[in-house]
Amino acid sequence: MGKDQDPPEGKRAALYVDGFNLYHPIHEKGEAFLKWASLWKLGEIFCRKNGLTLVKAVCCTAVPQDDAGKRDRHNSFNSAQIACGVTILKGHHVIDPESKKRSEKQSDINLALSLMMDAEDDVFDWAFLLSADSDQAATAKFFADRHPKKALVGVAPPTKNVPDKVIPYCISHFMMSFDQLEECIMPAMVPGLKGFIRRPEAYARPDWWMHPDDRPKKKPKE
Repeated sequence: MGKDQDPPEGKRAALYVDGFNLYHPIHEKGEAFLKWASLWKLGEIFCRKNGLTLVKAVCCTAVPQDDAGKRDRHNSFNSAQIACGVTILKGHHVIDPESKKRSEKQSDINLALSLMMDAEDDVFDWAFLLSADSDQAATAKFFADRHPKKALVGVAPPTKNVPDKVIPYCISHFMMSFDQLEECIMPAMVPGLKGFIRRPEAYARPDWWMHPDDRPKKKPKE
């Protein structure tokens, strides 16, 4: 079951995000303020086209422990996401003893397991899988075989593509945009359960930037 299937009757949707798959295109763009975006809001944007209601959003990531600045920024990001309603699933990092390069572990497994477990528990009718990782083809196949009446939508991070081996199991697929991220930028102070969560200085909005909600509206053509 996949792109030729009929849309589910239900309108409940859930978003599953590979955090590092999304992080890297933003980092490469060089506009760090885009990292301070609500993934819950992003899921709601994805839901608009089909009139869906977002009921859950999951972000799978890992907090680096070898760099205090990155650790603190990442913890602030995670806290802000939780305050917005997002479930954070943490993996871990390992550091190669020779190259000293850090590599993240568990996110792809956490992503696959959370999607499949929520499908088994009937949490959603539609699932948005935000990842450019071709390893998720196995997840997509298991999902389609096990839950033919639920819909999987493949979402690629900006500048990336939904893997070819994932597409056959999706009812639809698309590449999200940086413009969509701009709609999701959170305020400098995010209300949390234990007070406000302060945006890291590195994610401050540039002086030239204006939130889409505050931009002048285009005049309709006469």
